[in-house]
Amino acid sequence: MPHEHVQLAQAPNGELGPRCHSCGIRLTFGNAMVVDKHYMCWDHYVEATGADTVTQVSNADERFWMKQD
Repeated sequence: MPHEHVQLAQAPNGELGPRCHSCGIRLTFGNAMVVDKHYMCWDHYVEATGADTVTQVSNADERFWMKQD
C-alpha cells in the first residue's frame, strides 16, 4: 500500500486523521501539513521547512462592519 507509513488516529470529534510524524499528536486531514510524504503538525512543519505564516493580526477598536459612514 502506498500510504502504509501514515499512522492514523481518531480525533475527539470522531474524525479519522493522521498523527504528526514528529510528535505523534492526533490531527485531522484539514489541519495537517504535508512535508514530502509525511503529515506534520504546524510547529513541526515550521521546524522542518523554515516556512512561517505571513498573517499579521491587529487589534482594532472598531471593526469594519461597525463603521458608521
